[in-house]
Amino acid sequence: MKSEELKRKLVDDKATYTDEEIKWLFDHIGDSDGSIRDDLICNSFGYGFFKEKFSLEQARFLIAQLENKDLLFYRINEGKEATLTRFFTCLLWDLIIRTNNDKHSRYYQVLNKNEEQQVFEDLIKYLANKHDFTGFSPKYGWVHAIAHCSDALADSILCDDFDQKMVDDLLASTKKMLNKVDKRFIDGEEYRLADVFVNGIKENKINSDSFVNWIESFHLNPYSDELLEYYRFNNLK
Repeated sequence: MKSEELKRKLVDDKATYTDEEIKWLFDHIGDSDGSIRDDLICNSFGYGFFKEKFSLEQARFLIAQLENKDLLFYRINEGKEATLTRFFTCLLWDLIIRTNNDKHSRYYQVLNKNEEQQVFEDLIKYLANKHDFTGFSPKYGWVHAIAHCSDALADSILCDDFDQKMVDDLLASTKKMLNKVDKRFIDGEEYRLADVFVNGIKENKINSDSFVNWIESFHLNPYSDELLEYYRFNNLK
């Protein structure tokens, strides 16, 4: 019954959400059922933030829960279902970051400066420490391990307080991830990771010289007979 009520709200312009519903959505953020996780939870969070259906208190509740439970690093050494919570936490943080940085949003500056900077630093750290690179899972559906974190970072780098040290850390973390990824990206992960760099260059946070130096710091042989190195080179390319 709870899920059916929430589905109806997605097509109701006058819909609002109760505190109980917000809690239910949060508790199911990494649900193993893709139809709930993608179609209901993610869409509800997106609808709630972009259409301003959540109260400021409800937005603050979600932020507090993310921080207190440290969901971005939830059971960080585990795979399978535990990873779903981490990956989809990135999406919720992305919504918060985007609206927090939007002067026309009800949620503008809903994060204080310390919280905002901590989120940026955590996302950068999380990217470097990823060990699951699943794009699509036959069992769980769309996972987008790299893409979801990339989406959040692509919006983060547009923010004024994403400073040069964070840019340098981002470059280092991305390099670490690309040097250990164990497969060829085939589900659009590389395109969404590239969006981080596109935004950084547009905002003059990544200059041409530092970008070229970063590319040249990789030592991947495009003609290698080792399949894994070939995959890593193509991900970088």
